[in-house]
Parts: sequence; structure tokens; C-alpha cells
Amino acid sequence: MPRFFENVFIGAGISCLAAARRRRGDSIVLEAAARPGGLCRSERVEGFTFDYTGHLLHLRRPRVRRWVRRLLGDNLARHRRSAWIFSSGVYTRYPFQGHFHGLPPRVAAECLLGFFEALQRGRPGRARDFASWARAQFGAGVARHFMIPYNRKLWTVDPAELTLEWLDRFVPRPGLEQVVRGALEDVDDAAGYNACFHYPRRGGIESLVEALARGLRLECGQRVTTIDLQHRRLRLAGGEEIAFGNLASCIPLPRLVRMCRPLPDSVRERAGELRWAGVYNLNLGLPGPAPARHWVYLPERRFRPYRFGYASNFSAALAPAGHHAVYVEASYRGGRRPDRRRLRRRLLADLAAAGVITSRRRPVVTCELDIPCAYVIYDRRRTPAVRAIRRYLEQRRVFPIGRYGRWEYSSMEDALWQGLQLAERLA
Repeated sequence: MPRFFENVFIGAGISCLAAARRRRGDSIVLEAAARPGGLCRSERVEGFTFDYTGHLLHLRRPRVRRWVRRLLGDNLARHRRSAWIFSSGVYTRYPFQGHFHGLPPRVAAECLLGFFEALQRGRPGRARDFASWARAQFGAGVARHFMIPYNRKLWTVDPAELTLEWLDRFVPRPGLEQVVRGALEDVDDAAGYNACFHYPRRGGIESLVEALARGLRLECGQRVTTIDLQHRRLRLAGGEEIAFGNLASCIPLPRLVRMCRPLPDSVRERAGELRWAGVYNLNLGLPGPAPARHWVYLPERRFRPYRFGYASNFSAALAPAGHHAVYVEASYRGGRRPDRRRLRRRLLADLAAAGVITSRRRPVVTCELDIPCAYVIYDRRRTPAVRAIRRYLEQRRVFPIGRYGRWEYSSMEDALWQGLQLAERLA
């Protein structure tokens, strides 16, 4: 007879861990990897701690904020964001569309005049794709110097293919006064959802995972191969079957669909319409102190990565004394793994061109991390496909959850919140 659990969670990402922690009781979390956390893991290399790119907690919801503080206790620090853009050979403050001060006069004037023209036209609501919306909202200058090239690098598709559903809080929209002030002087404002963030003092982001997983029935090294929706059983790679009442999953939605049997062809076809971008994440340990920045965006085409950051400014414990830790990210089209050796050389050259690596600051440690599924692409097929898949699965008490389960662009806090909500639903 197979083991039976009322609630089975596939994947030990933070959304499933949060839900399982609230349900406990007759629940089990199955994780294919050797330890829990999914992308919220930290690798330790020669005294450095490297996350799978930057993972920050914004904690805008009081309930989630209180819960995380209870979980981590004194191992949680709050930071005021120091985010920048490197373009035209200079650093300007984030968000680009509200800080033209410091740009070459020609570029600053183009962006400011373009913003005035867009404000005068005032029709961004008519736009149906991101490229058109960016031009209508911010003007041709901002679109040309930041919005279009940066988002093309991040999502790996033409921004004209992107819908507007993902924008929400992720693209700040400064008003006229903010834009004018940001053009005339160096203004450090709090625009955007991430003006402040929290991060563990010790242990990297995986310390949150360890706190969430403590006391759970968690089995690692257990890869699910098939899910029998009719008989409510799943099969593990080792051959064992587990019966379930409710099933939740934070693994990527197309992978979940491939596991399920039986399934209508229409649902499988919908899953085949979903697209995504992977991220190659190169981490470096460098000698000396880090500049007083948290992360930097690279919109220009001459740079292959879209962003780099100084992780040891999140927590000094991420690097040994006298050193600092840097991460750099480059997207690639999902399912098309890049030549890692060639990409690594390119990223190192780009960091040198940006002044991050110098003759006195050469890497003493490197750590390559690959994220095959990182950013969900919001094209016109994404939303109807996700709705159809989730509707079919949830009618059978199979609940996709988290950033990749729900196939969305969301934050760590959103994943924790979804876990809490699902726990209440399962009750």
C-alpha cells in the first residue's frame, strides 16, 4: 500500500515550505534536490556565500513581515536601497526615468523633452504592448536609452511582444515634479516598491529556508515523475507511490503539466505555449571594499549582462574580511543553454569595462550558477494558457503556487503570502 498524506507539496521552494509549515499535521514536502530552497539557496565557496542571484525581502505586508521576523529573530537586517544605472559611461540613480542628473547633457535633454512630450500627449492607456506603453508613458528618450534595451535583455524578446500585465509595482512612474527635480539635482528618493528591503545578517538567503523547513516532514532527493490525477497518486523516480488528498506544487508549471495523467490535449497544448528566460549567474569574490551600491542595471547593448550587484553590501558575512562579493546576471532564451565558458569570458570582460574588475581587484573566487527557468515571459498567450491550466488542475485539488507554479513575475514576499493563503484554503 502506498503512503498517504492529506497534503503533499512538490518542491521545497519557499511558497510550498510556507504552506506546509502552516498546515503541518498530515503533510509532506518532496524535493528533488539534495536540500530544500529551490532558487533561495546559498552556496559556500572558500569563505564566501553566494545566493542564486540577488534575493531580497521587501515585506510590505504587515502579516508577512511579522512572521518572517519571528522566523529569523535577530538574523534579519533592514536596508535602504542603493540602486543605480550605468549608461553613457556614468552612474545615475534608479529609477532611470526619474533621475537624468549626471547623464551627458544631450542624453538628459532628450529624455526630459521626451517626457514633456509624452505628458502633453497623455495617452499611455491606449498602449497594448510594453514598447508602445514605455514610449507613451515616459517619452522616446527614456524608451530608447533604458526601457527598450534593458527589457529586451532581461526578457530575451522584443518588448513589443510583452503585455502590460506584469508592470504593476515593478516599473515606477514618477510625476512631473519628481522628473524635473531628478534632472536638475542628485535626488535620492524612495520611488518604487523596493526602496527598502530586508536580508539575513548571516547565512545568506538560505537561512530563511532553513527556518521555514525546521520541523517539517521533508524528504529531499525525491523526484516526482508522474501524477495520477484520477487515482490521486504520484510516483517517485525510485518507484514508490504516494497517495494524496491535496497536492500543491511550486515547480515550473509546464513541468507539472508534463507529469500529470490523464490530461486533455487542450491543456497540454496550452502548456506548450508558455515561454520563459533562463539566467546565467556568475558570482565573484574580489579583494578590497565594495562601492556603496547594492545593485546596478546595465541597459546598453554593449554589455551582455542586464545587472550586477554587490551582495556583501546586503550582509558583510557573505565575504571574508578584506573582500567583497559581486554577482552578475545575463538572461538567455528558455530551453537554449548558452556556452557557459564563452559567456563567462564575456561577463568578466564587461565587468572590467564597467570598472568592477580592475588590475587591483581581480577575482580570487568564482562560482557559476545556472537558473534554467528564471523569468516568465508575458506574451499574449501566457495569461489565457495559465488560466486554463490552473482552472483544470485546481478543480482536481492540485494547486500550483509560487512564482513558477503560478507562472508569474512576483517577489519572495509574494511567494510566502501565497503559501499562507493556500494553507488557509487547505484548512
